[in-house]
This record gives sequence, C-alpha cells and structure tokens, in this order.
Amino acid sequence: MMDDRRVVWAIVGTTALILGVIFLSEPVKKSLRPAPVAAWIAIEIEDEGVARPGRAEITAGQPFRLHAVLEARDRGGRRLYFTEAPGLEIEGRRVPAEDLRRWEGPEELKILWFSIEGPRPYVEIPGDRPLVELAFQATFRPDWPRAWSIPGSLVPAREADLADEGAALRLVPFGTMRYQVRLELFGAASALVPVATFDSTPPQAAAEEGANMATVVAVQPGPLAIPSRVFGLTEIAFEGFPAAGDTERLAAWFARDLAFSRILLLRAMLDRAGITWDELQWRQADLADGPEWGGGAVGEGDLLRAGERVVVLYSDLGDNGRLGYEDLCMDFLEGPQIRRLGDVFTGDGLVEVAALGTRDSRRDET
Repeated sequence: MMDDRRVVWAIVGTTALILGVIFLSEPVKKSLRPAPVAAWIAIEIEDEGVARPGRAEITAGQPFRLHAVLEARDRGGRRLYFTEAPGLEIEGRRVPAEDLRRWEGPEELKILWFSIEGPRPYVEIPGDRPLVELAFQATFRPDWPRAWSIPGSLVPAREADLADEGAALRLVPFGTMRYQVRLELFGAASALVPVATFDSTPPQAAAEEGANMATVVAVQPGPLAIPSRVFGLTEIAFEGFPAAGDTERLAAWFARDLAFSRILLLRAMLDRAGITWDELQWRQADLADGPEWGGGAVGEGDLLRAGERVVVLYSDLGDNGRLGYEDLCMDFLEGPQIRRLGDVFTGDGLVEVAALGTRDSRRDET
C-alpha cells in the first residue's frame, strides 16, 4: 500500500514538473501574453500622475516625462498597454488601471529614444527652388536613458555635447521638440537581431496634418511667448523673392510650430503687441551705459537694432540693472540663439531700442 502511494506521488510530481517546464517555456509564455501591435509615447507634465499621447504645451522650465507605451491585444481583442506610466489618458478617457501592465517578457526588450528635428537650424532657399517639403529626421539620443520612462528634454541633438560657456547659453528651458521611441524585442536565440521592432510615429509624419506625434512646446510667459517657442525649429530664409505659394506654405508651417522665418516671427510679435512696424518708436541707447531694466524703460521682448540687425531682449545679466553688453538677447540671424549683446553689437555701442515687450506687458495688465 505504501509503495502504491509512492508511485502515485512520483507520477504527480513528474507530471507537475513536465507541465511547469512546458508552461514556463518561452513559446508558451509568448502565446499566453497579449500580442504587441504598436508603440507610442505618452507625456506626463510634472507629477500629474497621468500621461497623454500627442502634443503638450507647457510653461518654460516646467518638468515633464516621456513614457514609452507598447500597445497590445489579448485573445479577445481587448486593448492592453505595457508601460511604466502611472496612468494613461487617451482622447480624454482614463485607461483602467487593470489595463496597464509592466513588461515581463519572455523576450528581452530594449528601448531607444530619438528626437525628431528639422534638417538644420538654418536653411536658405534659392530663388529658383520652390519650398516643397521640410525633411524631418530622427536622431538617436545616446545622452538619454534607455528606459521606459525618461525625463523630458528640449535640447536639440546638435547641442547635446556642447559644454563651453557660449554654447551653454543656447541650452534654454523653452522651445519645441518632437520625439520617437523604438522598442526592440529579443528572443533567446536572437542576441543581435530583434525578433520584432515597434516604432512610434516616424519623422516623415511630422509635417502631416493630424499626425499624433509626441510633441512638447515650452513657452516663456509674457512678451517672449512667441519667440521662445521657435527654439529647436528650422529657420527658413529665401534668396530674393519666394516662389508662388511658398509664403503661404511657410506661414502654415509656422502656425503649426514646424518652421519659421524672421519676418513671420516679428510680424506675430507685432500683432500680439497690437502695433505695426511703422508705429514703433525707436530711441537711441548706449550699451556702455544704457537705460534701466524694468519700470517701462526697457524689458524682455523689446527690440534692439543697429542698421539692419534686429534682436529681441531676453534677460538682464549685468550687475548694475541697466542695459549693457553682458545682457542677453534672442538672435535669429541664422537659426535661433541666445547671445550676449556684446557679441552681436560691436563698435561704439550705440543702438536703437523700441518698446515692444514692455508695451505687450502693459496690454496684458489691462
């Protein structure tokens, strides 16, 4: 009788072991797991506790996070989401917590992050060439973590490794950036080549109407709202007269935060301030001993010019509270940059100032 029991328990143990091996095998685990179908990015503003796909407009300096999402379907067609986002909201509806999962394999999953940017900071279009397209590119970001959730960054790829003092001035907390994520699945027998790859919205879709691409627009409040949002975008200039339809095409791109020109930017700033170029009142100033910042004298968003060179006042960095060589401006000569006034205007230091930002501020107060 005792031997019979031992035989029965041996059979049960062996059967359990066999079933355990079967159900723990990679093919079985893969067949039971919801099937991945698409990758996308959700953006979480500060510590809101919920991330959303698509576009987010924030205040300059406001922190945000990028969350990779691997959308999947179970056998019944139910949507599930592999992600480390604390919560998801899609088209205004909160995804139930039970539909959010952490990735458990069986494949190893690797995550690569990309920034999607225009071809160059500055593009000049010859007079005989029409403005037909804007070639966005996806650039791998080795300076970003390879993780499901990463801190958001607005630093363009071309500026990520700049460390000198002058370059640091361009690493500003505002501007426009688009993002892409790639999720690569590696099986036990594929250490080098992924068995499956899922990419979020590709770069060529950036200029398409209605493309649900992960985009963050960080805007400096007040009179710098318009010029601050073009940092990170390609500036376009025409040699001579633009071809038919190019002006309208570029204006449409500017309205969608895809590209800009100095003329469109300045026109938008004038419209916001409720003034025309001819109505601006220019007064002379000496950068060696300029007017005081604030109090209606000069302030951020005001225009400074010498000859045909026009810049936008950004920040008072001097030690005497007066407009001077060490103060910063937004310069749009060949792509948006933050520069010292002393690096833009040389010579005797005489410039002209027009109250655009201070006028804009007064209009906001009323």
